[in-house]
Amino acid sequence: MIKFLIGRGHDGPARIGKLQRDGSVVSIPALLSQERGESQRPYYVVVESESHRIWEPIHSMKSLLFLREDNWMDDELFLMPSIPAIGALGSDVAELVLARQYELLVDKEKTTRNNAIIRIPYSIRPERIGRIMDDFNRIGVNKAAFTFDGTLGQRDMSNIVLRSKVPPNWLIIALGRIDVHMIPILYYLGFDIFDIGRAHEAASDGIRVWENSVESMLDSKYHRFCSCSTCSKIDNFDNLTRDELTEALLQHNIKRYCEVLSESQIAMRNGRLRWLVETSTHATPALAAFIRQANKILFDFLEEYTPTSYQKELPLIGPESYNSPAVKRFRDRVAKRYSPPKHKSAVLLLPCSARKPYSESRSHKRFISSIERAIGSARSSLAEIILTSPLGVVPRELERVFPAANYDIPVTGDWDDEEISIGAKALWTILTKYPEDAPVIAHVSGGYYKIVKRAEGEMKQSIIYTTHDSSATSQDSLNTLSEVLKHIRDKGLLKSQKPTTISDTLSAVADFQFGSGARDLLVPKETRFKGKIYNMIMCFDQRAQTCSFLGSTGSIILTLEGGRRIRELGRYWVRFEGDRIRGSSIFAMGVNQADPEIRPGDEVIVLDQNDDVIAVGRSEMSGREMCMLDRGIAVALRHKRKGD
Repeated sequence: MIKFLIGRGHDGPARIGKLQRDGSVVSIPALLSQERGESQRPYYVVVESESHRIWEPIHSMKSLLFLREDNWMDDELFLMPSIPAIGALGSDVAELVLARQYELLVDKEKTTRNNAIIRIPYSIRPERIGRIMDDFNRIGVNKAAFTFDGTLGQRDMSNIVLRSKVPPNWLIIALGRIDVHMIPILYYLGFDIFDIGRAHEAASDGIRVWENSVESMLDSKYHRFCSCSTCSKIDNFDNLTRDELTEALLQHNIKRYCEVLSESQIAMRNGRLRWLVETSTHATPALAAFIRQANKILFDFLEEYTPTSYQKELPLIGPESYNSPAVKRFRDRVAKRYSPPKHKSAVLLLPCSARKPYSESRSHKRFISSIERAIGSARSSLAEIILTSPLGVVPRELERVFPAANYDIPVTGDWDDEEISIGAKALWTILTKYPEDAPVIAHVSGGYYKIVKRAEGEMKQSIIYTTHDSSATSQDSLNTLSEVLKHIRDKGLLKSQKPTTISDTLSAVADFQFGSGARDLLVPKETRFKGKIYNMIMCFDQRAQTCSFLGSTGSIILTLEGGRRIRELGRYWVRFEGDRIRGSSIFAMGVNQADPEIRPGDEVIVLDQNDDVIAVGRSEMSGREMCMLDRGIAVALRHKRKGD
């Protein structure tokens, strides 16, 4: 029997793993190539349609990664037979073909069914795929293949939508015309094995492929320099016979696929795969459109596998980043989970800064100095909201959470219309959380000013602008800001009180991290704090420590007492099925139930069969994965109950 084992780590739906059979192991992700010794011509059926060619692979290959239609051996993966261009025949016919694949497998031995790879036509209705997957799951089938035509058009997007409906424990194969530049995005979207028949086809046609382009070796006298082990041995390609040229190009082309897949895998391990995908989107207009469309259509799928905490820099490239999972999730959580402290009676809007967190930047130090000189201890009554792209708005209390403290985006001073629209919507949404009589001071200029002006029509509060035609950091603007703040204080709208930075921050982070209501459980009014906000703060209530805030990650970590309190929310829980926890981890094998809202990196509580909190820790996978996978660390434990 061939086992598909998923390894540890997440950067979107991409994963690492291995295919295991007896003593042999193949690492995943992997490339799928035709068996050497066969014809060098590509192994495709090509069907001409009105708009473009439809490519259908007719593989005849061996070994763990080589598929065979005509063999039912117990120790081989095999691809279920299909009809070329079946997707073009409509959803009803496509369902019949899947039903036929099921009929062929249902009476086979369990081992045979486990090794089968079903073909999923792109024309299957997405709402039907779940039931179909359940049927195959029941008989032990957990491998599927999708066929791409390489245009990154509607057919390929349909394949991606269907892939998102496949259970997380399935092995997913991308067949068809897979160009080199498609590897990073398909890997990011959750494909494990990639057909590189395009390398063979290109070589047969005298084409040398590169990461973002192709080069005809037959039509041009001038060729790019290549240092690969194959090309570097050739002095003059024109002196090669056609067969020699084809072989040389094949070796070169396969190396390009290997390099790009290796780069993608390393990026995934380093948490930079999304960045790699965004940087490669400009290879073709179709690729750029494809990722933007995927952001919108598949947000729920991508967000489920995107970590909620990360200490490294998060580079955001441009429009492809505006609705990336980490960015849009932050905007959504601010809109749904953030509640301003009740003692905030006025709002100050500020521009963002290159340095994060903002309060440690030179510009924000000047803002803070001007605020404190003007109103002193009344600063605790002033809500500070930072405008930024593409996060929209960042309340001062949340400036250390991911990704607000991690993102980096090109700054030119020019804002496009989408950035302004995103910022304006985020601004008027958060201002609905404040009283209508709370004055709003807009200490912004340039693109930030445009955001405020666009949102102004939706605001209920009055707005005071303090920068005029100057930058926010100019002395004239800072003097105007001080005068406005003094005036508001003198009118009694800003009242002096004890510093509330720590309690405000931890309360806001608690709700942001665990959902509304968490602040009252973890940071009630009588909470005592110990530590510094840029380092670590420990929270004590009635002599018991409930949690700690880590300034380096902007996140709250729970104690067992904090876990017991959070249990009341009914969120972020994992049920352990065993009798006793052994070691510092809980594995997916021991979890059958978990909150489906859990994401990799979340702080979670572990319950026993009696709903008692027996441990707290950090999730290593999504809640759905914990329940469906039978291998891998589900929760890395931080504290566990004595005796467990």
